[in-house]
Amino acid sequence: MTDCRTFNGVTEAIFSCVKKKSFEEHGTVYEPANANQGKATTKVPVVGTVVVSFSFDPTAGTIVYCVISKPWIVSASQIFDGIGDTINSCRKS
Repeated sequence: MTDCRTFNGVTEAIFSCVKKKSFEEHGTVYEPANANQGKATTKVPVVGTVVVSFSFDPTAGTIVYCVISKPWIVSASQIFDGIGDTINSCRKS
């Protein structure tokens, strides 16, 4: 079973901010870079690599993230909490 979470109220500006902030703070790379669907990869030193898929629907204002792979020590809820924190931070900017 794949862990997925939907985030609502996400505009194109917020999604753009999320990609930029994620890269600056965690080294997260979204591929393809300017696509609404794809994979985001974060290499966590010592711990391992987190890979999530993303599907952004600008019309609905939603983005769905699903955990593809992660180190055993990292929980899906930690990943989603981090994404949610970044989205909320971008909402305030």
